[in-house]
Amino acid sequence: MIQSFLEVFGVLDTQIFIGAALLFFVGYAIAPTAYFKKIRWLTAYPFYIIKLMDAFFQKKHHPLKIFIILFSLNSLSLFSNLLSAWGIILPFLFILYMGINIGVVMYHTLEGKFYYVGLFNPVALLELPAAWLSITMAIQFSMQHFFGLAYLPEITFGQYLSYFMYTVIPLLVVAGIIETILIVKSEKNDNPAE
Repeated sequence: MIQSFLEVFGVLDTQIFIGAALLFFVGYAIAPTAYFKKIRWLTAYPFYIIKLMDAFFQKKHHPLKIFIILFSLNSLSLFSNLLSAWGIILPFLFILYMGINIGVVMYHTLEGKFYYVGLFNPVALLELPAAWLSITMAIQFSMQHFFGLAYLPEITFGQYLSYFMYTVIPLLVVAGIIETILIVKSEKNDNPAE
């Protein structure tokens, strides 16, 4: 497993990874403006997610169900990041929009308080690098496959899919477990008599 991790990080371009992270933060910085100005085409999806999650957490659920839903949503989202590799510019748009989506949800949840500090939590510190890794793979494949950039290694999409399974999925599993524990503890604190 450790060897697989090292193999992935040995072939991924550090500059692309940093660029993906920066694009995310550009989107995250845009989010409060989109939230306040109610720019519908930027905020419709995150508000839909907020509505779904609020409805879901109004009822008490088994921790396993919470984990499966969180893990499934995150995995599907980041797998779509990887698939965006076939869209050439889509990976850039996806990570920018992800920053906006997460930003709107965070701003709404935190009511604008500790907006940037709010990202320094154990779940985000696992999920964000997972997102940046998936986008790095997509951008790197797209740039090598469509533009044939010589400095990038020739890696098939199937190999990137394997790298996704080795790196992104384990990060999401750990993040999902931590998030589930935090949610269950929060529910117990809200209902101490139970």
